[in-house]
Amino acid sequence: MFENYPVQFQVKQIAASIGAKIKTCHHTLEELRRLSLILFTHTRAEDKDIQDWFESENFGIDEHGFWTSLSQLKEFRTGRAPSHAISYSWHPDQVQNPDACFRMYCLRHMGVHLKEILTRLPHAAWIYYQDVTNTSVQFPYIDQITAITPDFDWSAYHTYQSVIPENNPEKTIQWTCPSMDYAGEGVIISVSIPIFLPNQFIGLWSIDLPMKTLYQEALFDIYAKDQINFIVDAKGALVAHPMAKAGISKEKGSVYKSHIHDLGKGFARVDPQSLMDQESGHFMLSSREKNDLAVWFQAIPGIQWLLFATLPRQSMEDAVNLRIRHALDRVKSEDLSYRIKDGSDIDQARLVADGFNQMVSALELQEQNRKQALKEKKKLEKQLHHSQGMEAMGTLASGIAHDFNNILFPILGYSELLFNDLPKESREFQMVEHIYQAAQRARELIRQILTFSRQAEIKNQVVHLGSLFKEALTLLRASIPNNVEIHKHIRPDCPPVFGDPTKLHQIVMNLCTNAFHAVEKKGGKFEVTMEAVDISQESIPGLGHLAEGKYVRLTVSDNGHGMDEKTMTHIFDPYFSTKAEKKGTGLGPAVIYGIVHKLKGEITVYSEKDKGSTFHVYLPGADRLDPAEKKPTPAMKGGTEKILLVDDEIGIAKMEKQSLERYGYRVTAFTDSQKALDAFLNDPQGFDLIITDMTMPKITGDILSDRIKTLRKDMPIILCTGFSEKISSTNYQDTKIDRFFMKPISINDINRAIRELVDGPDPTD
Repeated sequence: MFENYPVQFQVKQIAASIGAKIKTCHHTLEELRRLSLILFTHTRAEDKDIQDWFESENFGIDEHGFWTSLSQLKEFRTGRAPSHAISYSWHPDQVQNPDACFRMYCLRHMGVHLKEILTRLPHAAWIYYQDVTNTSVQFPYIDQITAITPDFDWSAYHTYQSVIPENNPEKTIQWTCPSMDYAGEGVIISVSIPIFLPNQFIGLWSIDLPMKTLYQEALFDIYAKDQINFIVDAKGALVAHPMAKAGISKEKGSVYKSHIHDLGKGFARVDPQSLMDQESGHFMLSSREKNDLAVWFQAIPGIQWLLFATLPRQSMEDAVNLRIRHALDRVKSEDLSYRIKDGSDIDQARLVADGFNQMVSALELQEQNRKQALKEKKKLEKQLHHSQGMEAMGTLASGIAHDFNNILFPILGYSELLFNDLPKESREFQMVEHIYQAAQRARELIRQILTFSRQAEIKNQVVHLGSLFKEALTLLRASIPNNVEIHKHIRPDCPPVFGDPTKLHQIVMNLCTNAFHAVEKKGGKFEVTMEAVDISQESIPGLGHLAEGKYVRLTVSDNGHGMDEKTMTHIFDPYFSTKAEKKGTGLGPAVIYGIVHKLKGEITVYSEKDKGSTFHVYLPGADRLDPAEKKPTPAMKGGTEKILLVDDEIGIAKMEKQSLERYGYRVTAFTDSQKALDAFLNDPQGFDLIITDMTMPKITGDILSDRIKTLRKDMPIILCTGFSEKISSTNYQDTKIDRFFMKPISINDINRAIRELVDGPDPTD
């Protein structure tokens, strides 16, 4: 009854916002776990190394009984400690424990990394590591006496207890009940992740967050009069409420005192755990006083919390009636443009009957024409829906490509640097080689996504279907439930075909999606086979109209519900579909039929009711081979030119600067395009070449290039981008840009472009 009321959307938005903050904490803990495990397994230290560290840090027992760095403690108390300093909590007895000493030694330089993490978690109070040896590391630095006593046992702490194996056998991230922070942060909530090495519990990482940072004042913003939003946990304890504040004791691990059942008789029978299992929904709470409440609820992702919104039914009806009266007045005046956008599904709304009779007489003359127009409209809506879906997919893919290419760029760049620094026979060289190869595969996957979504430039070309189909099946596997089996048999001896990779990709995606829908309800399997066949009139009856020669045959078969003969006669008709509403457009088979025939191939289908279907696609083999693969370009000499480098991604700017300096260039790097432009304006003759990113705040790369060229027309400019709809490899010549690259790029290729722009083309090429 209240499914489309705006409050429901508001609840979902607030829950998603809180869930996003929780997800950020989870990602941070996963990062800390990975980093600490690397440090624990890769650090090598003798007793003397640890002893030297003790001496350099001036470890000793302070006046409160802690084993700590006395010099750093003094600096902290006088306000001179470095911003990345971390504090240790050791009982003096643990100094004799080799495991405690070793793990604290491994974490000794974590301050810089923790400082970086804290910038991504601006609301976090503390980040800390607890060890089973009753030792800990905390950040930011804290004078321990303000928080705990010297003989404090970490194993009794609520974060520790939440993740120990007996309380957390699944080894998952756990949130604790809120508690009072003794260091002045007030009520906090903690989230922790256990550390196992390899299967032995050795400690945990935790983050303390002030409660108010997870849900800000937006939680209590309301859409309608008398609306109330609040949060409870899975046991019904109030987490946040605008009027009934959650009571909390001042002892660690304390729980909320107020409960959802305290909010009135209507809530007495509400079971939060069962609502948590439902994840979202709405219901009515009735009472004898006729002040019925409409209630919406939504589970918050990543934590055992429920967000509620309540609104008196009468408030809803009053608001809807006002909209209906206004709408009827507009319709009676022959203005049909107005629509009731919100709350139109509330039953028992007054004035509807009176208004309906008045509308009928005004709309009666238009009804006949409207029916005819409706038929045409529905047909166009199907086409528009399909077009918009493809456009949205393309927009999403372009955003993914930009971000992923920016992530891959420094991975590839630093890998290239390490290739030059590491001996080829070393184990580390092999590891870097694996990293480089994995990043290359990721780059190719992004290219395939762009190709499929029509965001990449496409030309007919020689295509090896084996790798293309494998990638398509990998994408499908991620979206198909595990109870549906996919069997693939792709023969390596299949000839290539000549065609558009996007359309070839579309063939296998559509056929496999249809096969999945055929087995979706009861579970089952479908099989994808690709093999080479030699077509002649004698070998495969029914395909005599095809030119003789080598073909690739793609077969997709399933054991689903199948089709009868009548359905099979219409299977390739546009907009014909046997699927439920919103399950498909009916365009898929028709589109595939058109693609296959344009490639001078054929598609056949065989099906039996309740036994399954088999589609065969025959595509002619290419009559020419792939062009020779380009071999890696050998490293070439660099230069001493002064380069202005601009990229708003700090990691990319650092990597490019370091790499180019290896070639001898003098590089001035900026992550702010406005500051880069100012530097150039101050000294237009001080640079020999510009390298700039495309997508940046303030000034984009193309605009920056225009402004620079107005002062120095001869200034060579190289533009790089993760993805851009404005500039591509085919149209950059129409701009002020001299060379264009799609990220991620080989630094060797950038160096070659620099030399060509400065020295002219290589005569040996």
